[in-house]
Amino acid sequence: MFWLYLALIAQLLNAAVILADKYLVTSKAISKPVVYAFYVGLLSGVVVLTAPFGVIFPPRLEIIGLSFLIALSYIFSILFLYKSLAASDASDVAPVSGALAAISTLVFSFVFLNHDLSRNFLTGFILLVGGTLLMSFFRFKKWSALHAVLAGVLFGLSSVFVKILFNTTSFIDGFFWSRMANVAGALMLLLWPANLRAIVQNIKSSTRGTKLLVMGNKGLAGTAFLLILLAISLGDVSIVNALAGAQFLFLLLFALIFTKKFPGYFFETVYRRHIIIQKLAGIILISAGLVFLFL
Repeated sequence: MFWLYLALIAQLLNAAVILADKYLVTSKAISKPVVYAFYVGLLSGVVVLTAPFGVIFPPRLEIIGLSFLIALSYIFSILFLYKSLAASDASDVAPVSGALAAISTLVFSFVFLNHDLSRNFLTGFILLVGGTLLMSFFRFKKWSALHAVLAGVLFGLSSVFVKILFNTTSFIDGFFWSRMANVAGALMLLLWPANLRAIVQNIKSSTRGTKLLVMGNKGLAGTAFLLILLAISLGDVSIVNALAGAQFLFLLLFALIFTKKFPGYFFETVYRRHIIIQKLAGIILISAGLVFLFL
């Protein structure tokens, strides 16, 4: 059962990452979501450390094309996620984008990879939608719900493109070029004058502590990703995927802890008993939906 603990620790880390993202995009530390998206994409450049371990130079045109498709869908998915987090509660945004990511991954796999949808897809879909509504019902600000939906759909699309890339080349080679394309995608954000001004201004004005927080937060995200991969390799992939619902439980617990201490950043209305019960019911439905989707 060691893999089960790995999966739970990964979801605890993911919940912490979401809250740190929330803090960064709603505080004065990061002026705009696009600035944070730029930082995250640029930090993918640390992948150069894997270059000696099987990266193919120069890459084939097919690899370059797939890598840029991954980068574009990923960069815009996190940009929309941060836009949604800047306006709405983390415990509302995460379930919507997470549920849509799971559903769109399966749908895009059916379209691009010719994978059959599971017999339980409809059941899982209904449970995910029901759980998401319970977690986030009527709690979004203007445009925030649309941004959360777009984030989930684009993340699912990015995941499928990653799978296609890994079917085309080795893991190390695909991982390297897809991450380097993220760097290129981040640099492309500089082509918009407004983005360039915001990014340059933030780089000049941000403190060392902010830069360290961004780097540390993305380090946590990378650790969570590796723990999930390890849990999948050691245990049951359906259960590991279903445990993504634990992230929302951890978010709810963090909200209870941090709302009073940091009301300007974590403005979760979780102190009414019926809202807590509603969110717990949503977590149960989302977890059950993920089980059905991946059975």
